Amino acid sequence: MTAAGTDPSRATGPGRDGDPADTTPPADSSIQRDDGPARTARTDDDGARPDDDGGRRDGGPADAVRPPAAPRADGSVLRNDVTSPRRAGGPARAATALRRLGGRLRRDGRRTWRQARRVPPALWARATGRSPGTGPPTAAFLRRRMLVLPALALIALALSAAAYNDVHRRSEELRDRSVPALVGLAQARTSLGLAQAQAELRLLNPEHAGRVELGETYRSHLAEATQSLNRVARSGALSRAQEQELRVVSGLVVAYGDKIAWADRNRASRVLREAGVAYAAGMLRSPQPAGGEQDPTTVLDLIEVLEEQLLDESADLADWSALTVAATAAAALVAVLFGFAVVGTSVFLRDRLRLVSLQIVAASVPVLLTPVLLAVGGCQEHSAQQEVHDGVAELEYVTAVPGVGRVIEGVAGDAADRMASAHPYGWALTAGVAVPVTGLGALACGVTLYLYARPYPSYVARRKDTEA
Repeated sequence: MTAAGTDPSRATGPGRDGDPADTTPPADSSIQRDDGPARTARTDDDGARPDDDGGRRDGGPADAVRPPAAPRADGSVLRNDVTSPRRAGGPARAATALRRLGGRLRRDGRRTWRQARRVPPALWARATGRSPGTGPPTAAFLRRRMLVLPALALIALALSAAAYNDVHRRSEELRDRSVPALVGLAQARTSLGLAQAQAELRLLNPEHAGRVELGETYRSHLAEATQSLNRVARSGALSRAQEQELRVVSGLVVAYGDKIAWADRNRASRVLREAGVAYAAGMLRSPQPAGGEQDPTTVLDLIEVLEEQLLDESADLADWSALTVAATAAAALVAVLFGFAVVGTSVFLRDRLRLVSLQIVAASVPVLLTPVLLAVGGCQEHSAQQEVHDGVAELEYVTAVPGVGRVIEGVAGDAADRMASAHPYGWALTAGVAVPVTGLGALACGVTLYLYARPYPSYVARRKDTEA
């Protein structure tokens, strides 16, 4: 008999090298097993054991992969170890980080795409009331849509009206203010040039000098310039600073006429006559072009500055404004949401109430049609604005030559005809009729849904727990 838990075969069996096993227990009363994995893991096949820091004592493969050390000039050793972690770790870490970043971006992109694909079905389910389960109560759904549909319709109407009103207002300013002001300045500039040419012809030409008066031609040109400046002042296109500059120009024109009249009264003296005409010409136009830092002081220079300012303002009027673009984009988005909600509501009514609501369809037509009409009218007027601006911009290049008055009148007539071809009055009348009709359609949608929801209770009674 052997003691319990004692294996005689293990006590007398052979050891690892074929010798009898040592049955004497160790000093710490623990049993050392030679066949455990701990010992085999610390001993290599060739009997060598690694050091505490992981290196090998006998120059194993870990030492064999290292290249020989290169001596330096001062006798120290320089290691050419290209596989050193300090040298190869930087690019390796960067490549690893890039791979991880690419993988993360791909995962995020796939996740975003999966979430985006769920959005349209979720929106359609919410619009039609086909949510998972039994769906929303009929009364609650209809009462929500009774408020949502009119609100969307009125918002789309307000945004569309704001965008069209901005374009129409610019058409009126361009037609009634900017174009008349630019035409008046061009007429004043050319009339003063023609008046100066007539004065030089009568007072400086050897054939007529000192023998004839200025005549009615000079006086008509000067009167035309004065009247043109007055029309520009009444156009309403000038700011306060520009009106002040125009008053200065008008005063200089009066002084110019007085100086020419003084030269005419002294036409018998060649010196006084030539001095008066030269002084008047200096008031009309400076002999040297004004520099960038020098303010204009002569009549024609001031008129040209006003023309440039008004042309810039007309270019701004003919361009799309930020208000028009933002309001149009928002109106289009809200109109699409309104149409989507109307379709979803119609589907809900067909599924729940088994009816096709022609009233909602009829009330929704003006709500969806009015933004389209206002957009067409606004685009047509905007196209006319650009063509009118391009036409009046040519007035900047007209010069004081005989017959220039007919050219200016032709440009003004073409601008008026082009603006009239856009039918701004007709579109304004259309907007005045369509906007109230659209408002009534929005209210009709709400009233129709309210009538549909009346037979249903406004709340769902809770079920009482009757279980004992």
